[in-house]
Amino acid sequence: MKETELYSAEAEQGILGAILIKPSIVPHVSGLVSPGDFYKQAHKVTFQIMQEMALQGESIDLVNLAERLRRAGVLEKVGGVNYVTNLGHVEATAAGVDGYCQAVKDYSKRRQIVEWARQAMGAACDMGKSVGEVENSMQDAFMKGVQLSERKGLYDAKALVFALQDDIDRRARGEHIGVETGIRGIDAHIGRMEPGNLVIVAGRPSHGKSALACTIAMNATKAGKKILWFTLEMNAVETARRIVSFLSGVDNKKFKSPNLQAMTEEERGMYIQGCEELAHRGLLLSEITDQTPIDLWRTAQGVKAAGGLDLVIVDYIGLVSAGSKKKENRNQEVSYITRMLKNMAQALQVPVLALSQLNRANDKEGRLPRLSDLRDSGSIEQDANIVMLIQRDSHFAEDGTIVYDNTAVLDIAKVRDGETGAVKLDFTPELSVFVDHVEKAGR
Repeated sequence: MKETELYSAEAEQGILGAILIKPSIVPHVSGLVSPGDFYKQAHKVTFQIMQEMALQGESIDLVNLAERLRRAGVLEKVGGVNYVTNLGHVEATAAGVDGYCQAVKDYSKRRQIVEWARQAMGAACDMGKSVGEVENSMQDAFMKGVQLSERKGLYDAKALVFALQDDIDRRARGEHIGVETGIRGIDAHIGRMEPGNLVIVAGRPSHGKSALACTIAMNATKAGKKILWFTLEMNAVETARRIVSFLSGVDNKKFKSPNLQAMTEEERGMYIQGCEELAHRGLLLSEITDQTPIDLWRTAQGVKAAGGLDLVIVDYIGLVSAGSKKKENRNQEVSYITRMLKNMAQALQVPVLALSQLNRANDKEGRLPRLSDLRDSGSIEQDANIVMLIQRDSHFAEDGTIVYDNTAVLDIAKVRDGETGAVKLDFTPELSVFVDHVEKAGR
């Protein structure tokens, strides 16, 4: 197929015809396609004029549309009155506009892919560049291109207004945009993890990063959200053990006993019920190690296309491979990884919850962690919308070893659209679950 054939005049006309039938769908359509997605110049200009008419509260009908095109000096360029009249005869329906938009968007993406392929051919044939340089430049271009094709990335003033109005309308209809953690103290500060957000949970080893991620994942799936969890540290069985323990209320240590002999009869029943509940949750898990950000994105993109996706969890940043960036120092590698995770969140329009380690400074100085303790890279703080630092309460035993208590402090140290502050949590280690802190009598 030639590049000039990578469009559907019928789908483009269908969008314009559907708007003539039901002008109130302009904000909705503007969230699905942009003028730049149209191949035919006449259709592109007509859509832009329709957007302007909608913003100005003007009735979008054949007479007004023709007049607006004439005043803009483009009526004859698009085909004159006959062109406008033909739009009124297009066999389109307002109900089918999502399908028309999808077709137009798909063709627009195909044309973009052709352009990426041209760039890749040019870069690969440039013998003045090393293979590593070519790989790096193409990975960056690919992620940026995905972001632009999925969400346009560049909004003119009209598109901003439509995006805001569509968001307000969705909230007014009671649509829940984003994902709650399910822990009241946290949600009171951050609201929801919204599409496009990069959310970081950081802490020292054994302070509960993975357990908090598990808690959030299970709370989200209980609310009907679809989760993709990249568990780069634990394998699938370890993760399943932790999840079923969470859901069943049975101590996860008992799962390792031969034939579950350590469980009571009641606990075995609870275990079976927990397994059945997990089987019906919207959770997909990947245990493949040494994955690059591009690998993560490809998997997430496939999951979203196949059945929808609401949240991606990456456990943890330190185990994500930098791929061809490995020759750089670790600080630069992590900067690249976090930038790509942020790009992935924006491209897929889902929040990405990524776990990260803290350095030992707060342990040595006997204080709560702070943003400057983020390990390997300051870009984690820079790229993230939300950063939460977790610290398990602890005390020293008589032999001088650290004993962790069943409480923790979660410092919400950065929120771009919310409120910072510390949240007290209670932790049940045998179930790997965090809940809101409850003061007990006498404490």
